[in-house]
Amino acid sequence: MPHPAHTLAASALLAALPISAAADTRYEYLPDTPFFQDGKLTVTNRNFYFNRDFRDGGANPFGTNWGKPLSERNGERNEWAHGVIVDLQSGFTPGKIGFGAEAKGLVGLRLDSSGARTGTGLIPYTNGAGGQPERVWGSVGGAVKAKIGETVIKAGNSLTPANPILHTADVRLLPVTATGVSLESKDFDKLNLQAGVFTHVRAQESTNHDDRFSTDQDGGAQVKRISYLGGRYTWQPHTWAQVYAGELKDYFNQYHAQANHRWQLGGSQYINVNATGYYNHDSGAKKAGKINAKLGALTATYGNDIHALTLGVQRVFGDDPLDYAATRTIGSLARYPNAGWVTQFSEANEKSWQVRYDLDFKKLGVPGLELMGRYIKGYDMDNSKSNSYYRNLRGNYTYQPDDKHWERNIEAKYTVQSGKAKGLNLRVRHTTMRTSGTYRYGNIDEVRVIAQYPWSL
Repeated sequence: MPHPAHTLAASALLAALPISAAADTRYEYLPDTPFFQDGKLTVTNRNFYFNRDFRDGGANPFGTNWGKPLSERNGERNEWAHGVIVDLQSGFTPGKIGFGAEAKGLVGLRLDSSGARTGTGLIPYTNGAGGQPERVWGSVGGAVKAKIGETVIKAGNSLTPANPILHTADVRLLPVTATGVSLESKDFDKLNLQAGVFTHVRAQESTNHDDRFSTDQDGGAQVKRISYLGGRYTWQPHTWAQVYAGELKDYFNQYHAQANHRWQLGGSQYINVNATGYYNHDSGAKKAGKINAKLGALTATYGNDIHALTLGVQRVFGDDPLDYAATRTIGSLARYPNAGWVTQFSEANEKSWQVRYDLDFKKLGVPGLELMGRYIKGYDMDNSKSNSYYRNLRGNYTYQPDDKHWERNIEAKYTVQSGKAKGLNLRVRHTTMRTSGTYRYGNIDEVRVIAQYPWSL
């Protein structure tokens, strides 16, 4: 098992490997048209070590542990892998309607794993006695695009939508990609509009572009289509409001509203307030049963150019959890303010609060170094009146009045500011989670060590 300190050193070395001596040059022989000259090639090396230690009798159910009694399962998930992400984007052809193309290549290499320690989301694997993680894997995808004014339409299987309804995750070795059509328009001053329809997804540790979307609560769900429409109006950089509406076909409709405002107090001091709301309601064939759940959250931050202190409260109103789009192994990025790195604090009727502290060392003489720590606590979960679909997912367990859980996240990250390794980012994350009752996650301690080096042409 690699030690985290050794992993960080090796990660930095691997991720900083030079890709080309011509990093600051363009191919001068390419035709002098926007299609070529506005194009961009980005190659990102990412090295990722992940260790999740299941505490107090918990165990890993995946890989060769599948089907074994709890006492015979491995007590951790522990993997190390290296990935390369190649992203090629063209510009647009001249004319009233410009056309272009994009391509994305993904390659992963297993550095350390086993059938008993797999399931981290880094490496593809199969469940069962012979289940072993892959040694090398990869996928290629692409998209075509058209531009009219400041409106861009894309269609393909390498898209990465990022909005409050569907935000594909990039929190493991390789990013999630989706198949569908997206539209983004900036034709109206201060207004950004987005719309999309997506039918398939490639999970972060998969090579299959034909997977269906699932939900965070039910990894086995088969959502045939996700669609959304919404936009954000920005008065000033930190004063904006947005609304979105979306549908997970035959599961539920989801509605979202959010507003943010910042008051400058003099010098670099500020107070920032953010209000967030979600509403889920069953739709179509109601495959997730009858749903009527709401989430409301409010956060306030006092900060300056060195420190930031954030306090937040969040509550689910309704007898069902506030579910959201996911792949079969990981959720999309939840936009809930109290979402941690493991759980989203979005169970039925759940209340939660968080305190967070950020420290930027730029003004302290170490530009590029940042620290973050936060503590989130959830309580008052009550699923006694949840519909049978969600109750069955919890094994018909009813939360008790004293059930609660908390998550603590700590992160240290550093980005090299100059020299040949400029842009190299090193990140260490530690999570502790403790629960009572039969929450869907047990007690865990987790370490992630990530090194990333992007190179662009």
